Amino acid sequence: MSDHRPPLLMDTCALSKDFLKWLRTYNPAKSISSVTYMEYCIYMVGTKNMSVEEVSSILRHAGISIQPFGKHQAEYASEFMTRRTIERCRTCNKIDWNDCMVAAHAPIAPTVIVTENVKDFPYLDGRVITPNDAMKRYGRL
Repeated sequence: MSDHRPPLLMDTCALSKDFLKWLRTYNPAKSISSVTYMEYCIYMVGTKNMSVEEVSSILRHAGISIQPFGKHQAEYASEFMTRRTIERCRTCNKIDWNDCMVAAHAPIAPTVIVTENVKDFPYLDGRVITPNDAMKRYGRL
C-alpha cells in the first residue's frame, strides 16, 4: 500500500457498489465530472429506476463531489480530442467526446482517473488505473 494517496477522479464505469463503499474510507479528494454525473444518472435512473435524489445521495455518502464543466475543461477536452482525432487513438481505435470531457478535469498530476476502461485515456501519461488497482495501491478495506 502506498503512503501517497492522490485525488481521484472517477469515470462512470468505476462507480460499482464495492468501489463506492471503499471510497468512503479514502480521505483525499474524490470527484466526478458533470459529464460522469450525467452518465451515471442516465444509467441509475433509466436502468435501476432510481431518482436523481437517490443517485446524488449515493455519491454524497461516498464523499464524491461533482466538478462543473467550464472554460478550462473545454480547452483541455478540445486539446485531448484533437490529439485523438489526429492519432485515431491507436490503443483503442475510437474517438469519444465523453472520455475527453471527463479527462479534462484531471489534465495534470497528481489527480488519477479511475476507470475500467484504462485504454480510453491514452493521453494522460499513465495516471489512469482501474478501481481494483486503486484499492490495492491505496489501501483496501
